Amino acid sequence: MSMVGRVLLAALVGASLAACGGSGDGATVMKNQQAGQGITVGEPNGGVPVVSEYIKLAQESSCADSRNNLYLVDDKYVFWDRAGQCADASYAQTLMGANPQAVLCQSGDTIAGPRTVCTDEAARGLFDTLLKNLDKADLGLGAGHKVEAIAFLPKSGAAIPFAPVVNDGFSNITAPRQVVVKDAASWAALWAEHSKTRIAAPSVDFSRNMVVAVFSGDVSSGCKTTSIVKVVSREGKMVVEYQERDITTVAVCLPVISQPMQAVSVPRIDAKVEFLKVPAEETAYRTIDQDTQSGVRTERNVVVRDGAAWAALWTEHAGADKVIPDIDFNKEMVIGVFAGGLPSGCHSSGIESIRYAEGKLNVVRVDTLPQPGIVCTTMMLYPGQLVAVERSELPVEFTKQTRTRK
Repeated sequence: MSMVGRVLLAALVGASLAACGGSGDGATVMKNQQAGQGITVGEPNGGVPVVSEYIKLAQESSCADSRNNLYLVDDKYVFWDRAGQCADASYAQTLMGANPQAVLCQSGDTIAGPRTVCTDEAARGLFDTLLKNLDKADLGLGAGHKVEAIAFLPKSGAAIPFAPVVNDGFSNITAPRQVVVKDAASWAALWAEHSKTRIAAPSVDFSRNMVVAVFSGDVSSGCKTTSIVKVVSREGKMVVEYQERDITTVAVCLPVISQPMQAVSVPRIDAKVEFLKVPAEETAYRTIDQDTQSGVRTERNVVVRDGAAWAALWTEHAGADKVIPDIDFNKEMVIGVFAGGLPSGCHSSGIESIRYAEGKLNVVRVDTLPQPGIVCTTMMLYPGQLVAVERSELPVEFTKQTRTRK
C-alpha cells in the first residue's frame, strides 16, 4: 500500500474508533515508521502529514475550479497547486510541511503581479523545481524523490474540470457502454476496439488523470450526437452527466447508421463513478454584446426580464455613453455572464450553449485558461457576454466548465 493509502487508512480507523467511544488518536497522530524516529504529526521537527487535513483545505478553497491538485513529496511535504477564474489570486502554489499551517513557500497571482515567498529558504530550491515542472508527473524531481498524487473529490455540488479527449460519430463499439479507464493498457485496448487502429490513441497522463467515456452504440441517423456536458461531485461520487441529441434541425446529415461517442479526461479520483443521461432541448440565442473589457468587474451571472434592470446592467457593462440595445421583454429576456478579472490574454470566457432540461434553462459557460508554461500577454481582462433568448419564467441554472489552452 502506498504512503497516501496508509495515511488515509489510519485516518479512517481513527475516526471509526472515535465514533465507537474509543481513542481517535489514529486520525490525528501518526508515527513516521519509515524514518523510525517516532515523530508525531504537528511536532515542530517534522512528521508524516495527515492527508485528510490538506484535502479539507483544498476542498474549501474558493478559487480552485479549474485546477486543484495535492501531492505528497518524500513523505514529508505536501505541495498544493490550484487555479481558478478569480479577479485576484487566480492561481497559487503552496509547499507545506507537517500540517497545513506549516507553510514553507508560496507563489501565486496577486493584483500587484506574480509573487513568490519562502519563509524557509532551505526549501526554495525544491519549490522552484516544482514550479517549473507542474505539467510533469514527478514534478521535475526525478528518481531520487518520491511524489504521490493525493486523489480527492471536491465538496459535494462542485464541478469537476474535464478536458475533451475524443468525440466521434462513427465508433466500432456498436452497443451502448459507459467506461472508466484508469491505466494506459486499458486505454490502449479500448482505443483499439473503438478505432480499429484508424489513428493513434490520444495521449493521457494516467498518473494524474483517468478517462470517462460514453458510447451510444448503433443509432439510426448520422444526426445523432453524444456529449458529456457536466462532471460533478455529488454525495461522495463522481457523476458524469451526458446528453444524446438529434441535430437534424441544425445540420445536414447522411442517412447512415452511426455510433456517436465522447471520451474526456478527469482528475484521477478513487471514488464511485456514476453516469447520468440528462434530457435537453437546445434553444437559439443571439449575442447582444461580447467584450473583454466589461465594466462589470466581478464574477456574476444575471437574468434580466424588465427594461429598468436591463438599462442598469447595460450602463454598468458598457458605460452610460453607449446606446442601450432595444429588447422586447414581452418576447425575450437577457442572460449575462461575467467572469470578473482574468490575468492574461490567454484567458477567455463565454457562453457555449443554452438548453432546456428537467424544467430549467441551463446556461453553459466555458472558461479557458492556459496550461502551465505558456507565454501569455500580461493584461487584465474582464470578459462579459450578453445574449437574448425567448422569454421564459422557468428557473435559470448556470454551469461553468473549464478548459485548458495548450
